[in-house]
Parts: sequence; C-alpha cells; structure tokens
Amino acid sequence: MFYAPIHTFTILIVVGLLLHATTGVQPGAPPNTPPPTTNIAGKENGHATVEVRTDVGWVGTLQTFHVIAYITPDAGWHLYWKNPGASGAPTEIQMSVPDGFVVGDPIFPRPTVFHEEEGQTYGYDKPAAIFIPVTAPNTLSDGQVDFKITTTWLACKKTCVMGEQENTLTISTNSMHQGPLHKDLRLSQWSAALPRPLDDLEGGAIVLVGNTLHISGETKMRPIRFLGVEQKGVQFGIPAQMVVNSGAFRLPVPVFIDFESLKEETIIIEGILLFGRKSDDPSYVVHLSVDSNSQQ
Repeated sequence: MFYAPIHTFTILIVVGLLLHATTGVQPGAPPNTPPPTTNIAGKENGHATVEVRTDVGWVGTLQTFHVIAYITPDAGWHLYWKNPGASGAPTEIQMSVPDGFVVGDPIFPRPTVFHEEEGQTYGYDKPAAIFIPVTAPNTLSDGQVDFKITTTWLACKKTCVMGEQENTLTISTNSMHQGPLHKDLRLSQWSAALPRPLDDLEGGAIVLVGNTLHISGETKMRPIRFLGVEQKGVQFGIPAQMVVNSGAFRLPVPVFIDFESLKEETIIIEGILLFGRKSDDPSYVVHLSVDSNSQQ
C-alpha cells in the first residue's frame, strides 16, 4: 500500500423547524435565526464525501462549540485515523475562520483496527464524525460568519487515492446570548463515539517512569489496547505484558522521547486506550505533558 432527489427544499425546511423546536430561543436571540448551513466547493473525489455542521443553534461571545466534519467513505473503502499505523496517511482538517475565533485540535472518534499486509492500520470503513472545538471572541455582532473547512484523506481498497473536499459553513452570531446545544439523535450518536477523558475511567491514571508509560484503571472488558499518536521526537514500542489484578489493570508502553530533535522544553504524549473490539465499545484519551527537566 502506498502513501498514499427527493424534494430537498422541503426537507431542509422541515429539519430547520424541528431543530428550532428542540433547541428553543432565548430572549434577545434573533427571531428567525437560520440553522448552520454547509456549501461544498470544488470537486468531490477520493472515494469519500464530507458534510459539515455545528452542535449549536447559534454562537455567542466567548462560547466554545464544535464544528463537525462528518466523513463517509464509499462502500468497500476505508480512511485513516490521525495515526494511520503501519501504512496509509492521516485524515487532516484545516479551518479558515474569522478574526478572533480560536480553533482547537480535532477530536477523532474511536478508530477500527485493520489487519493488512504491511501490518496493523487504524481508521474508518464507516462514516465518522470528527469534532473540532472552536471558541468565539469576546465581542460579536448580530449576524453571520463563514468558516472554510478543508478535509484531506487517503482512501484505500485494493488501491489508494488521495481525496480533498472544501466546505463552507455559515453560522449565526448573537452579541448577547450564547447559543443552545442541539439535541438531535445524530449528534448524540456521534458524541457517544468520541473517546472520553481518562479521568472518567474508574482508577484511570497515567504516569511516565523512565522510558515506560504506565496506563492504569479498572475494567472487566477485554481486550485492552493502546494506540499511540507518533510525532517527531516521540515513538512508541510494543506494549509489554499487561498486569491484571481482579478488575484492575496496568499497561506498560515503551516510549522514546527525543527532546533535542524537538528543541522544546515540553512535549505532549498522546494516544487512545481501547476496550473491547466493537466500534461503540468504550475508549479513553491518553494525554500527558512531559517536561524535559523531569527526564534529565
């Protein structure tokens, strides 16, 4: 593997009315606040398509919300997680936002583990919703703002092709009130597929001792696997034998950090802890800041 119609107008009106009914309108909000919209620019290619939306009815000052890129691979094709594994290329999202808006790191749903000729790879052969946190500035005018979202990916079947799609998302803004969260079924399902903080796991903890990352917690689910996100200066080895005591576990993961190549005093070690084998089984974010002075 190499690096690689029904009546649409009527449906949109009905969906808009339903969202309006479920989210409600606060006093002072625009009386006819339009729902977030998505426009596609450029070619749809690469054996996948992308739909974008937000999780709020509108955006208020200093509000943190999510832009969601919902990517659907063609039947029989698969895309890759932010760490593709033994081969492939990561799915990436770039956003162009108005002045004052701050974009955070994308949050990927739990990936599927594929067993390919080159080894294990990680990604998605079914639709996946990637959440990008965004924080609004401390001053906003009533009106609308546009976000440009560019998604790039590598899709593979027997061969691999690169894909790219650019979407424009229009979001309403309110100078006085923060927008309500949407509560539709799709959004609930997408949110449930995201990894949770390790602190949510009973006894969940992570500590770096020498060149070994120790991840611990309590669960009776099996198997337990760790997928690290490799980056410049950070590489992971094969996890050692897991230590189990009744429901408690400790998973030692070798990690090799090269601060000299990074020329930074602090580095982030990150990955995902997977329980079970199904795509809707629990997963947890592993995230640790390491100071170079602590590794002297």
